Amino acid sequence: MSKLDWYIRQLMCSKPLKYILIFFLLLIGSEAGAQTGRLGLSVSPQIFELDAFLGDSIENNIEIENTSAVAMPMNVRVVNFSAEENSGEMFFDETLESREWLKIDSPNFILEPGERKNINFSLDIPDNAEPGGHYLVVLFEPQLPSFYFKEQQTRSIPIIGVLVMASIKSLSLEAVDIDKQIEIVEFTIPPEQRMQNLEKVLASMINLIPSASAESINIVDKTPSSFLLSIKNNDIFHHKLEGDLIVYNIFGKKIGETKIARTTILPSKTRQFPVEIEPQMPTHLKWLPAEISSFLTNNTSLGKYKAELVLSVDNLKDGRRLSVLTGFWAFPWRVGIPLLLLTIILFLIRKRIFAAMKILISRT
Repeated sequence: MSKLDWYIRQLMCSKPLKYILIFFLLLIGSEAGAQTGRLGLSVSPQIFELDAFLGDSIENNIEIENTSAVAMPMNVRVVNFSAEENSGEMFFDETLESREWLKIDSPNFILEPGERKNINFSLDIPDNAEPGGHYLVVLFEPQLPSFYFKEQQTRSIPIIGVLVMASIKSLSLEAVDIDKQIEIVEFTIPPEQRMQNLEKVLASMINLIPSASAESINIVDKTPSSFLLSIKNNDIFHHKLEGDLIVYNIFGKKIGETKIARTTILPSKTRQFPVEIEPQMPTHLKWLPAEISSFLTNNTSLGKYKAELVLSVDNLKDGRRLSVLTGFWAFPWRVGIPLLLLTIILFLIRKRIFAAMKILISRT
């Protein structure tokens, strides 16, 4: 038995060596430096979305490839994953029982340089499982002995994962009301872009009027560059959504539009979406230099506007699109007040201006 074979056998039977964990989930070709070449793994597919009923058993396989020039002893394990509120950042959880539903055939093996291997797995749903979404990740972790690396070299080892998103259903499960599955928690203009002091003054004045309400007063001094958007999934299953945000002026003309990127929201989670929007440049300003036309487009909005959010959501049975509106007023005082003062001054000295023009004309 060679020294290499002895190390590998000892490694496969012992606890994994310490390593620096580098997560490249859902990416192909995770790599790090090694003495005999660069370490790399790729998997296919990167994600499974499975529908199952209580008591079902599903079999499938994952193809893994060693894209490096060295053999890699592999260990495969399964953990649950979830997402942080608002940010959606993934985190692992090894305490949930559902990770034990997924069994890997031969979770320990050696992957030769350039070798591709199909890893079979089965997902066995217990009869007493809780209906809803269960989220697992299959982690492929190389177990490399120290002689794979140069002395004093940072030992970075690629770990790659495959997501398994299982929607467990029950024949007796009642569907959540479609209007309650997806909730728009927040859709508004950021406070720093609003004239909050003016909003408070107007709100206090309006509240003095019987049966009047100023809850939705939003005032800006220029066209908003972004919106705050938070969406909550109240369902027990994950949903994917995408959509459009369109801004209209008081005449109903579209003055800006942006896309809401396709995103998955896990059950009972809220996601915040960064929504940036660039106003459309009016045709009559396109002949001006870009800096000037952009300034005028963003700083001369006046009157009432509305922003409409339209979302398409997967898995909604009737294929409905969700829509919500928010309104705001634009008062460009930075440009408007100087123009108003200039107009007043010109009005007051109009007689002198006309007199000066007459003198100039008479001398020509």
